Amino acid sequence: MDNRNRLIQLIHVGKRELALDDDTYRALLFANGEHSSCSKMNIKQLELVLTAMEIQGFKRQGKGGKTPFKRRLSPKAGKAKHAEIDKIRAIWIIMAQHDIVRDRSESALDAYVRRITNRNKGEGVEHVGWCDANQAYTVLESLKNWHKRELADRMKEAGWTVPLNRNGTGLAGYKAVIEGYEFMTVNC
Repeated sequence: MDNRNRLIQLIHVGKRELALDDDTYRALLFANGEHSSCSKMNIKQLELVLTAMEIQGFKRQGKGGKTPFKRRLSPKAGKAKHAEIDKIRAIWIIMAQHDIVRDRSESALDAYVRRITNRNKGEGVEHVGWCDANQAYTVLESLKNWHKRELADRMKEAGWTVPLNRNGTGLAGYKAVIEGYEFMTVNC
């Protein structure tokens, strides 16, 4: 199929996707392509019509139909073989919401899990779902410590009170630091 026919086909798909009635469609063609029919337009005019449709909200799809995800997303909670794995995924997503993790995808989490589990005798795990109970616990605690450190540093930089343990010698537990950070961000 040549480029001109491809553009005409995309315009017809755009008409359907935008739910344009015939009069509106012809007006759009005439306003942007100087003709009321695609068959009378050159490639430049067809591209102008397609651009106008994209401004109205039409989105082109790549070859092959659906646009594939480049990143794998996490499965639903409760499906993991260990409860820690669901917690790992939840903390990873919360860290992405707190702008600590740039990529919230399962693939990025797998890379982190591979790095953390590789520290223990060179036996890295390729996928978070494949972790045994000990590996999942190690990854979970590593994530919680990283998250807690990052939030505590942000709280210090902002001049907020950082929750300390009962002795006052170190940071409070994970939950206390998270709750303190979220309380400060909502109320300040």
